[in-house]
Amino acid sequence: MLFDGRIIAGITVFVAVARTGSYVRAGEQLGLSRSGIGKAIGRLEDRIGMRLFDRNARAIKLTDQGRTFLEETAPMLEALGRIATPATPQNIKGRLRVSTDGALGPYLLIPILPDFLLEHPQVSVDLFVRDRADNLLLEGVDTAIRFGEPKAQDLDKKLLLRTRVVTCASTSYIERFGMPEDPNAVLKNHRCVRMIDEKTGKPHIWNFVNELGEQQAVSPSCGLTLNDAPSLVAAALSGYGIVRLLDFVAEDLLAQGKLIEVLPEWNNFYWPAFIYTAVDGHQSVAIEAFKQFVLSRLGRPED
Repeated sequence: MLFDGRIIAGITVFVAVARTGSYVRAGEQLGLSRSGIGKAIGRLEDRIGMRLFDRNARAIKLTDQGRTFLEETAPMLEALGRIATPATPQNIKGRLRVSTDGALGPYLLIPILPDFLLEHPQVSVDLFVRDRADNLLLEGVDTAIRFGEPKAQDLDKKLLLRTRVVTCASTSYIERFGMPEDPNAVLKNHRCVRMIDEKTGKPHIWNFVNELGEQQAVSPSCGLTLNDAPSLVAAALSGYGIVRLLDFVAEDLLAQGKLIEVLPEWNNFYWPAFIYTAVDGHQSVAIEAFKQFVLSRLGRPED
């Protein structure tokens, strides 16, 4: 008995909507209008006798039946796609929405994106650089790459790398105020510029770790707080105060003598970065190709 091809077509539309959380973005992927997507979902629900989505003005959410249907059908749809069109970089298609933060994006991810796009000519990337974690499903984000361990339970995360946090200041600041002798001196006698933690709305605590593994956590007073890495670099170069930068952000400035490392013996705290996607029981070929590319080019989890 042949399977009804109309159901397969409907499942294709259903999976696209479930992945993107949007009729509009699903339509962009499949070359259909928003109304065409809605009609296809309606016909599929009528054929299988299930309500797959709860729809309101703010979001499209899977019902319990919809989640079960997605878990059962998405792997089969992916398998059909692989059989019909073996995945090679040249024939992988898709439009990826990627979220990253203001340090990892400009300094690490954007420089390697042209290579990915050249290797995968039928894939395009919408990159959003922002210093807050996304609700992947509601915001239609396919994958996020950022520092700090995500707290959400519905994320499939993989450690990408760990990077050292470097305390530093401009030469003009050190000439004027001197070099602190230990973390407590930073707390008591120096001006500091700190990053805002988007999760708490408060400045990040400065965690110092020495070569023996001894730790000190300080919260220095700061006349200036910022929310992205480029602004933090600009503040450091202005000579206003001491900052903490990720090592790949600071390394060229340190080599050029524009910044000086402060308390090098206490700069052994490492900050992790993760690549993560929504947990929905499947991954599109384009998303998986992007993840593997990023891991191969940036991944160094044992650092």
